[in-house]
Amino acid sequence: MKFWEQFKGVILVLISGGFFALIGMIIGSNLTIPDKIRAESDSEQESVAEIDKDEFQLITKNGHSPFVYVAQKVKPAVVNISAESVTEDKFHAFMDDEFFRRFFGLPPGGEDQPRKRVMENLGSGFIISEDGYILTNNHVVKDAEEVTVTLSDEHKYKAEIVGTDAETDLALLKISVDYDLPVIELGDSDSILVGDWVIAVGNPFPHLGLDRTVTVGVVSAKGRKGLVFGGDIPSYQNYIQTDASINPGNSGGPLVDLNGRAVGVNSAIASPSGGNVGIGFAIPINLAQNIAGQLKTEGVVSRGYLGILPQDITHELKEAQNLESTEGILVAQVDEGTPAEKAGLKVGDVITGFNDKNVKDAQQFRFLVADAGPGTEANLEVIRDGKKKALQVRLGDRAEILGRTGGRPGEPGEPEGWLGLEVETPSRRHAERFNIDIENGAVIVSVEPGSPADDAGLVPGDVILKIAGTNIENAGDFYGVARGLKDSSKPISFYIKRGNANIFIAVTPE
Repeated sequence: MKFWEQFKGVILVLISGGFFALIGMIIGSNLTIPDKIRAESDSEQESVAEIDKDEFQLITKNGHSPFVYVAQKVKPAVVNISAESVTEDKFHAFMDDEFFRRFFGLPPGGEDQPRKRVMENLGSGFIISEDGYILTNNHVVKDAEEVTVTLSDEHKYKAEIVGTDAETDLALLKISVDYDLPVIELGDSDSILVGDWVIAVGNPFPHLGLDRTVTVGVVSAKGRKGLVFGGDIPSYQNYIQTDASINPGNSGGPLVDLNGRAVGVNSAIASPSGGNVGIGFAIPINLAQNIAGQLKTEGVVSRGYLGILPQDITHELKEAQNLESTEGILVAQVDEGTPAEKAGLKVGDVITGFNDKNVKDAQQFRFLVADAGPGTEANLEVIRDGKKKALQVRLGDRAEILGRTGGRPGEPGEPEGWLGLEVETPSRRHAERFNIDIENGAVIVSVEPGSPADDAGLVPGDVILKIAGTNIENAGDFYGVARGLKDSSKPISFYIKRGNANIFIAVTPE
């Protein structure tokens, strides 16, 4: 007892000292953990490409984004394409003039001088089979006499153009190699949703050497149609819109999902300046795969042909035509000698069904007819004058048929300026002014800005053929109908000729 009391203070000091020493060791060892982690991370240098794709999340376990994995996976299968064509020099006519030849220091007599020059078009593409098939855009290789493909390892190969399809702006190339090439797996463009992450890979501004550039964005919209980019306008449009940067030279490159599967073929941009502004368009891979398959086996694409101009039914046209729904398509034009004419289709018919499938709009209808193929016996469900009809038609071959095809005076009368329109009976003067070739109808010569006609999209040069189902043979007919409808408040159906097409337009009075 005396011993404990004598050494109690010393023992407590030793115990306290040991306790705090232990705490210090623990704290000290913890402070070194991050350094050890960094050292281990630096020593491992784990390749992102080795990560199992099922393991990565928004941020992978080594700190990199999944976009790195996708880029490493797909870049080896993206190729540069150089397409050379020979074109006539647009300045050669001046060089034939002796004065210009002397002015520019050229030898006399231009008849023996070359008048053609080589043009190079640069773009992108991606390998879809190990034996060398490459998908790209038609406009990249259009009219090319020689196509060179440069792989990611810088090897160059002459490519064969297996087939092209201007109506979807797709082309299939083939290079011959004696080894298996890296490929991009094809995905399902129907399954992607607006807001999904996508990655565009290609060669923007190829003259700057910016090959295999990766840009990231989301799917901004699906089913874009009716777009005009300049040059050839694809007839079949169902574009994926993305804000992943697409620039000149990206054409033909892949748009891929987070699994590295191609969901589209980058094709075009919408830009007032010619550069990226965050609105790019890609052809859905499901469509591209179908076209590529036909080009591979047949060298061409076969499509069914009906011979009408289908038009979407707007809410205004629904009211003007006394229809029950906006679903279906309005037959705005029936071409002469086509399957449609032979089957008995008429302007103003509404097609609601095609081979037991409901018709929703003009875009879907075009694809239904095309995909059915030439020679198909198709069943049409039609509404005519409020009554349902069933028609049968044998579809033609679109490529074959399109390959073969290459006024009476009236009293103007009142009311003037109806709906903001001024019209006249067609004459030679109108033919020259508006470049039209028609004798009957009423030519629109002016449209008042901000008027109902202007709001509906009518423009000078349009030729009015029908109003509310009444034939218009001249300006007098127009003003006669105008008098009867001047107090109407519901949308009025106009059937017009614009250029080479006939369309319906609904005009809503003020």
